[in-house]
Amino acid sequence: MALDWASLVLAPNLRIFGEDPEREGPVIWTAASSGISQQVPAIFDEGYRPLAVIDDADGLMPTNLTTGVPHLGVSLSDFPTEPLQGDIMVVRGKTYTIREVQKDSHGGADIFLNVASANP
Repeated sequence: MALDWASLVLAPNLRIFGEDPEREGPVIWTAASSGISQQVPAIFDEGYRPLAVIDDADGLMPTNLTTGVPHLGVSLSDFPTEPLQGDIMVVRGKTYTIREVQKDSHGGADIFLNVASANP
């Protein structure tokens, strides 16, 4: 018997760790191709990660560069159609475009974002 990851694992995590629409505002997804728009549960993270430098000399002093990587953790079953590169996400009042959707093998995905506007 296969596990229903969306309801047993992803939904509880999104409920506990996800954005609170009353506190942070809703996370809104809009499909670029059709204009379909709806609120979706998501876990937002804009933490910093190391930035790999091309031609960085291995074994020498580290470059120590980091970059902000805003992304969302989502359950794909919460979308009426698959989120795609170029779609719009509004998170905490900021507008982003989807840069990349990385699906996992359990019905979830990491959606990596690019800032589209600097709304306060």
